[in-house]
Amino acid sequence: DLRFVAETSTLVTIGGDLQTDDTIDIVSAAPVLDPARLAAATSESPPDPIHTALPDNLPEVVAATARQVTDGATSTYDAALRLQAWFQSEFEYSLEVRPGHGNSAIESFLRDRVGYCEQFAATFAAMTRTLDIPSRVAVGFTPGVLNDEGWYSVLGKNAHAWPEVWFDGI
Repeated sequence: DLRFVAETSTLVTIGGDLQTDDTIDIVSAAPVLDPARLAAATSESPPDPIHTALPDNLPEVVAATARQVTDGATSTYDAALRLQAWFQSEFEYSLEVRPGHGNSAIESFLRDRVGYCEQFAATFAAMTRTLDIPSRVAVGFTPGVLNDEGWYSVLGKNAHAWPEVWFDGI
């Protein structure tokens, strides 16, 4: 028995764990987002203050780097795109790094410029928040592997994290 918890956008099991070969049908929809609409959107009314919170001991290099990378950005969307392009051009994606999170992991990631989804997502979210852009890190799964019967097999190794930026009204 599964339930969707809207407050956290989480799918949870009720009365027991999932078992091998359990099958779940999930239907979802993705919005069609127009770049012009995103560029015109503000990011001033996030649904919860947690989307702008930062730890008191966040290293200054995070905010300084965010300001440098997004210098001249004309909108929240433009700033997010500049950060995205910077990560894509200046960093290497690798699963061969120590897992971890927190301020020291962000500092290491900015210094070494190599990591995987957790480091990219957390650092992006922290950087946008230093710019007063509400954001969060979402955790879920990639589609997995399509088998011969038309079903996707999704395993723990398909876990993934990504940043999400808040746009008012979108």
